[in-house]
This record gives sequence, C-alpha cells and structure tokens, in this order.
Amino acid sequence: MKKRSRFQSYFPILYYTGEFFMILFSTEIMLYWTYTPWSYHNNFFIAFWFLISILFRSHSLGRGIKNRKLVKSTFQSLFFFSGSMAIINMLFFNMQFQLLTIAIAVALFYFLMLTYRLFVNFVLGRYRAFGGNILNCMIVGVNSHGLDLYNEILKYPELGYRAQGIFGFKKRPAKKSLNFPFLGMLMNLSEDIYKRYDVIFFSEKLPIDIQSFLLSKAEKYNLKANVIPELVDHDFNNFFIKKIESVPYININKLPLDGIFNQFLKRSFDIVFSLLINIFFLSWMIPIFGLLIKLSSKGPVFFIQDREGYKGTYFKCFKFRTMVINSEADSKWADDNDKRLTRIGKFLRLTAMDEMPQFINVFFGDMSVVGPRPHPINLNKEYESKLIGFNKRHRFKPGITGLAQARGYSGYISELRDMSDRIKMDIFYFKNWNIMLDIKIVLMTILKMLTNLNLKSKV
Repeated sequence: MKKRSRFQSYFPILYYTGEFFMILFSTEIMLYWTYTPWSYHNNFFIAFWFLISILFRSHSLGRGIKNRKLVKSTFQSLFFFSGSMAIINMLFFNMQFQLLTIAIAVALFYFLMLTYRLFVNFVLGRYRAFGGNILNCMIVGVNSHGLDLYNEILKYPELGYRAQGIFGFKKRPAKKSLNFPFLGMLMNLSEDIYKRYDVIFFSEKLPIDIQSFLLSKAEKYNLKANVIPELVDHDFNNFFIKKIESVPYININKLPLDGIFNQFLKRSFDIVFSLLINIFFLSWMIPIFGLLIKLSSKGPVFFIQDREGYKGTYFKCFKFRTMVINSEADSKWADDNDKRLTRIGKFLRLTAMDEMPQFINVFFGDMSVVGPRPHPINLNKEYESKLIGFNKRHRFKPGITGLAQARGYSGYISELRDMSDRIKMDIFYFKNWNIMLDIKIVLMTILKMLTNLNLKSKV
C-alpha cells in the first residue's frame, strides 16, 4: 500500500497553523485600531471563522485551483462571516464601534486573509513545477483522450502531474502516428509497472472489459482511477457527479447560480441595490421625467410591456415611455434615430435612463440587477428558432443590465450575428457568475451611462 508523503502529512498542519497566526495578527491589528482589549469574544470569532471556512471549503488548495476560484470562495466565506458576526454582535455582545473604524478593520482582515491564501497557492504551484508533491500518472489509451491529457500535463507542470508517455493495451499504434512517447502494451508488461504510479487515467473509448481490467489493477495496487469521458460539445467546467441512492449520474450543465447560497447572495444584492435606487433616484425621477414625458406627447408615463423572463414565464416590464403611441411597439426593433422617439424619449434612450423603472421589477423579484436583457415576446419567438441555445438565456432571471450591454452588444439588431454575439455573452455570464462579476458589470454600465451623458451634452 502506498504511503502518504511527508508533504501530504505535514502540509495541512502547516497551512492551518499559518492561517491561525494570520488570524491572530489580523485580530491584534483590529483590536489596536478599535482600542479594544482581548476577550473571550475574540476566541469565539476565531473559532467561528474556521467553521465558516470549512463549511464553504474556501480553505481548499488542491491541484488546479485557479486564483479566481480561490478569490471567489474566500470572499463568499468572508461575506457570510462578516454578516453573521454583525448579527451575533447586535443580538448578544452589543459592542459599539464607528462605522469607518469597522470598515477599515474588516477590509484589512479581508486583505490579509486573501493575500495569505493566494501566496500559499502560488508557492504550491512553484513547488510542484520544480518536482515537489508529484503524482505519477499512467495514461492508457492511444487516442485523442490520452494524447490530449498527456499534452495538458506537459503544458501545466505547476499542477503537479507527471507522465512519461502513453500506454496501449492490445493494439500497437503505427510508427508514423507516434508523435508522443509510446510506453508499450500493458498486457505484455510485468505487473510491477503499476507500482511506479499513483493514478491511472484511461479513456472511456476503451472497451468495457479493458476498463474493468484497469479498475481491478487500480484496486489491487491502491491507485486512484479516473476515466476520461466521451462528452462532446459540453463545458467541462460544469460537470458534477452525484448519486440517487446507489445509481451515479453526471450533471453536465450545473451553473454557479444553481447553488442555494449563490441565489441568496444574488437576491440579497438585488434587494439592497434596487431599494437604494428606488429611494434615492426613482423618487425624484418619476415626477420630473413623468412631467417631461407628458409634455412631449400624449400617453402614459410608463411603457408597460409583457416580457419573457425566468424559465419562459411572462412578467410586466416597466420603462419610461420614449415614443409616441404606436402599433409596432411589440414587433419592431427600435434604434437611436427611430422616428417614433420623442425629444425627451431620445435623451432617455441614449442615456439608458428609460430602463430605471425596472428597479421596481427587481425589487419585486421579476428581474435581477444583472442578467440577460428581456426582449419583447414576439421578437424572442423570431430568434429562438434561428439560434441554437437562445433559450438558455431564460434559465435565470433577466436583468436591467448584463455582460452583453456592458461590452457594447446592445441596441438595434440589424442582422442575425448581432443577436448571436449577445447570446454568447449571456451564456458566458451564467457559466462564470460570481458576485464580483455582477458588481463589475454594474460599474461598467454606470461608466457607459456617464459617457453617453457627456456625448449627449456635446450634441
């Protein structure tokens, strides 16, 4: 049986010890900053931090952990920890601090914890790149699966995998196709060969009897066994293996927003952000813009239209009315020079302020602050049959702004490619969602609105 290496035995202890001292250091600085003596409260806070960190697995630093994923998981645990501590303090401790003092102390804690984890992740990558904490890989399968894996292992030494080449099983490849190190036919080699490796990777393209044989050898020699699946046209970042009792299955399209915590986080952001906008902006925009809209043309202040939202359900979408009353609102795309636009309507459209009433939709849960823009129902039906994956954009709530809008893929649709590019941005957003991406998109949108306002003022 293979023994755990010294690194595997001692690294978790060293890592948690380092994090513990980092927490102590952060706490001492915060106590100094807030002029507070050490108390049993701090012991509770430190223990609670470790509990939250373990629950959110933000402490995990395995092979292939990207810095982006590490930042995301760390901020999730820090966000939950800060909120929980604020509630616990309010209910039980009632310790009073100035808001600025707390903000500086918490920001310092966030910075130190994240810096420590990123530094450890970097050191681990360098250590593996130079030959430490290595897993020797047996790759079986002279096909695209085996060759792709071998090339990836060569390309990313910092992951800590090593492979000398690829094994065949029954059929020897032609010499002219050998553009990789061929290590021989396993059936012709001594069983001692398995003792040199830590893990087996084999292709799902291999016959079932060969896969069973390799699994039996993995069990006999205590090797980790991994099968490379034949899953065409799917995003490998979204695979999750689960079980219904004894029956395993692979979830091939799970997305970040399928998680309960992420849904809670996004909805909390939506409620807080929309409430602030409704109080501080819409409270004066509605009477002022309402009066200007009424003076510009006959009709209501708001343009209310059925839009397609979450999983194909319909909702009433609010906008400031920007056009004269017409019969083509549900069937014709508008551009910035549309003859139906009123003078105030053109200004609202160019600055995107006609969308502001949709924060009412966000507050009541029909929309999100960030997500794919909802289209009129008739226009949706026009494109859903023309573009593959069009309806994927309805898997979650639509948004007031989105990645497509922030990147400039908005406005008038003149050809099929315009809509196709927009859909690609929407799908990319869902696959890569995190709360920091939402905040980034909001900031990009605000910058774009200010730019449009500046351009409008020069006209």
